[in-house]
Amino acid sequence: MVWKWSWLTPLRCRALLALVLLAGMAEQVWYLHHCPIDLSGDEAHYWDWSRQLDWSYYSKGPAVAYIIRASCAIFGDTMPAVRYPAVLLAAMTSIVMYALTFRMFRSDRLALGVVLLSAMVPMFIAGSLLMTIDPPMFFCWGLGTYLFYLAVFEQKKWAWPAAGLAIGIGVLAKYALLIWLPAGLLFLVIDRASRRLLKTAGPWVMVVVALACMTPVLVWNSQHGWVTFKHVARQTGMAAVNEESDEPKLGVAERVGEFVGAQAGVVGPVAVFMIGGLVTAVKRRHRRVRFLAVIGGVFWLVTFADAFRSKVQVNWPAPAYFTLVILAGYIIARCMGNELAWRRWRGWVYATIVFGLVLQGVTRDFSILYPLARARPTMVDPTVKLRGWATLGQQLGKELATMRDGSFILCDDYQQTAETAFYTPGQPKTYYAGSYFEDAKRLSQYDLWPDRSLDPKQNPTLLGRNAIYVGYLKPELSEAFERVEELPPLDIERRGVKIRTFRVSRCYNFKGISRPEAKKY
Repeated sequence: MVWKWSWLTPLRCRALLALVLLAGMAEQVWYLHHCPIDLSGDEAHYWDWSRQLDWSYYSKGPAVAYIIRASCAIFGDTMPAVRYPAVLLAAMTSIVMYALTFRMFRSDRLALGVVLLSAMVPMFIAGSLLMTIDPPMFFCWGLGTYLFYLAVFEQKKWAWPAAGLAIGIGVLAKYALLIWLPAGLLFLVIDRASRRLLKTAGPWVMVVVALACMTPVLVWNSQHGWVTFKHVARQTGMAAVNEESDEPKLGVAERVGEFVGAQAGVVGPVAVFMIGGLVTAVKRRHRRVRFLAVIGGVFWLVTFADAFRSKVQVNWPAPAYFTLVILAGYIIARCMGNELAWRRWRGWVYATIVFGLVLQGVTRDFSILYPLARARPTMVDPTVKLRGWATLGQQLGKELATMRDGSFILCDDYQQTAETAFYTPGQPKTYYAGSYFEDAKRLSQYDLWPDRSLDPKQNPTLLGRNAIYVGYLKPELSEAFERVEELPPLDIERRGVKIRTFRVSRCYNFKGISRPEAKKY
């Protein structure tokens, strides 16, 4: 099989790109209005941040809060409104991916193929719907890479500060984007033709502009005890091991194995061609292939190395796949242009397409797999934690209606705190108790807002009020309230299968509670 699709002219490729993106966005908007899953804990948390805009926040920069607030200001504080920006950012990222591929290889067919290939990657499917810090970070990573390519390969001087600005804005969404800077500089070091650029102002202007964008984060942290730096150090294993999770601690071999296995699952068969591209980059002196390999490979290796020190979340390596997918598309195109190579590798190409199309359907509603694991639905549904929050919110609204005026919602977990704030009728302020218990969970943004404090010395307005508590009962609750009454568990069922249970209690006459001296970041 050889590339002989002469009907795929550049104009038709671009028209197909526009058609695919517009149709995809329309389908995603429709899906959001018929969505079987509620907001994730992170989405709800960032939405709650957006109700109190600031220069920065406890664990992340301000970008995601401002993006969500802009959308909700237009469309209202609804689930689709929170997620609309993810849909738009995913489409914009695809456009940048197309543009970079075309600039590098001067082929609209390859550029279109790469965009279609990215739609077969499960990680990208999720990233196009969930409005976490990843969609803005991923777009800025891609845009920064495109502008950097223009500066290095096409000598566009204006692209240096533009690349720095794109990276800097991305850092305000997710600090991990800072890793892009050493990756970019490393390419200039190892690429002989680009090494001379290190003696010009361009790369250093890019770095300065990117770092200057962190000014709001630095100013805010200087006013809040540098909590973000303490939190990031703990999460990445540079400080004491994170102890907040109730999950069993894993050894090094288990963490690394879990990381590799998870990446194979969220990338799918296309990972084979990514690896082939990396091998090609090492063996051949192809500047553009090496460019893609270095920008993506450095970030992937950094996250892989982090697995030796602490648990790595499955989405952390996502930016690496922006250039690695382009690399995979290039390798597939080479195979398709060589009959012998195509016969050898076409099975993997077909597997990638089938895997992606099946996942496109399944990820819309994993509950269709419940009959396969009725006893343990979590084995087939990674979105279980995104279900039941609307039901819980309605139940909490009913409970509050039976309590006296001024009653508030108190939660054991900061994500529960955000979810109940979003889904309880009226979207009230809710309160986080997890960091106040003896077996304290980590601090969160709720611990930095004075009006959310449970300490009567800082916030006496809650004294004497009743509360609805969500979470397992703790001894400290009996001391914080005159009386605590546990209600029947709230079971959440989907397709006749019980998938999770919420525990709710009525608490009467709040007396206040103080946080333990030892703090977890």
